[in-house]
Amino acid sequence: MTDYIETKTGDGTPVRIEVEAIQKSGAGFAHPATSAEAADKAAKDAYNQVLGTIRACANGVIETLQGLDAAPNSASIDFAIKIDAEAGAMVAKSVGDAQFKVSLSWKQVEPDKEEEEE
Repeated sequence: MTDYIETKTGDGTPVRIEVEAIQKSGAGFAHPATSAEAADKAAKDAYNQVLGTIRACANGVIETLQGLDAAPNSASIDFAIKIDAEAGAMVAKSVGDAQFKVSLSWKQVEPDKEEEEE
């Protein structure tokens, strides 16, 4: 069953995110895994968790690139972020499982020739 969570960006713009509703069953009965209040609280943090996950991945790549003996002229990374109503944001095992596909690219800036002459 598909469910939607709603959160807001830093400037207050609402964002709706599609998630799979998780059902737990026991003693022959199926019931929602979390109460509506708990799911609502998790939803409010979802977008910030996505941004934090992107930031952590990007910073890890930047640190790795800066630590290389010979830095590449350009580099890129693609990954996907999945949001779970209970677990929050995480790097997805495949793009098909994700709500966000993130592509980041870095290019080495060439110094201006005029600056070199000075």
